[in-house]
Amino acid sequence: MRKLLKVSLLVCAIAGSVFASIVVDYEAYVKELAQRARTEGGVINTYGMPETWANYGEIFTRFYELYGIVQEDIDMGSPVVLARMTEENASKNDVADLKPTFAILAAARGLTSDYCVSCWELLPENQRGKDPNTGSVWYTAYWGTIGWLVNVDMVKSIPYKWTDLLNPAYKGLIGYLDPRATGTGVTTVEAAAYAVSGDPFNYKAGVDFLKQLHDLGLIGSVDPLVTVARWQRGEIAILINFDYNLLKWKYDNPEINSVVVIPADGTISTGGGVIMAKNAPHPWTAKLFLEYLLCGEGQVLYAKAFVHPINPTVKLPEEILAKFPPKESYQSAIFMDYLKELEIIDALRDYYSKVVFGG
Repeated sequence: MRKLLKVSLLVCAIAGSVFASIVVDYEAYVKELAQRARTEGGVINTYGMPETWANYGEIFTRFYELYGIVQEDIDMGSPVVLARMTEENASKNDVADLKPTFAILAAARGLTSDYCVSCWELLPENQRGKDPNTGSVWYTAYWGTIGWLVNVDMVKSIPYKWTDLLNPAYKGLIGYLDPRATGTGVTTVEAAAYAVSGDPFNYKAGVDFLKQLHDLGLIGSVDPLVTVARWQRGEIAILINFDYNLLKWKYDNPEINSVVVIPADGTISTGGGVIMAKNAPHPWTAKLFLEYLLCGEGQVLYAKAFVHPINPTVKLPEEILAKFPPKESYQSAIFMDYLKELEIIDALRDYYSKVVFGG
């Protein structure tokens, strides 16, 4: 982090592209936030940020070491976070982790703060935003990409493209998550759609491709929950999921000869949303945490759990970078338009249910 940089003031311009900013000493700015945070009781209340997800255990441990602030989390999924913050008028939690679509909806409801972190202008424009009507802000803090984990001792030919998965040699060896029950399953359909049609929102093309895999007898499992058990037992050899899960499973199972593949013919990347509650009980603590998470050390700690930091200026240690697929592998990936995605999810799930399972 450069010592001198532009710090967005507490109010970003409603237009979204023009910001009130001044050049200040960043270290002094964070020090001031920390001093104000110390008057708020030494607690940060979080929703959907358990220690087992995205390295939040280490992230909050380090935050405590730096500032003496203890995390109190209630783990819940994105729909529950949004419903609860709506019911509570965003007054019980300080920050939350949720899917970007729900973060955008929270901002549209005026449930998130208008605070813009100091590195706001460094973050990708499509991974942060300010609602034009409410002035509420949302961010993504990290991202992941759909790919697959291959047990190379079980297959003679590694599939590097979606179309490679049509190989009859993979009979019963491919597994993916059910889009009717999981967001990852939805993104899997979108990634396949993008690869075979060039349009990630052409969900029928994605579902029809998965139907081909089923009709050829290539699918060994469709799971309603994230699991690696079948792959560990050797019941399937090709497991489709986000790369951060695939990389963790690869390194957690060194006895299995495996490789993580980012499909070369197209795939989808999507972020993990983070928001500050509009009426946060510890507002200075929440602002301090967002600075730490998005503009500082938190970005590096995310990467230790194989989630990609959203801040492009962050430099990762070589020992962390070495565990990721090569950077050029991700050239085939695009980010989703989160609001447009929200418009197709129900239709995608209905079409999948009818076509793949006749429901």
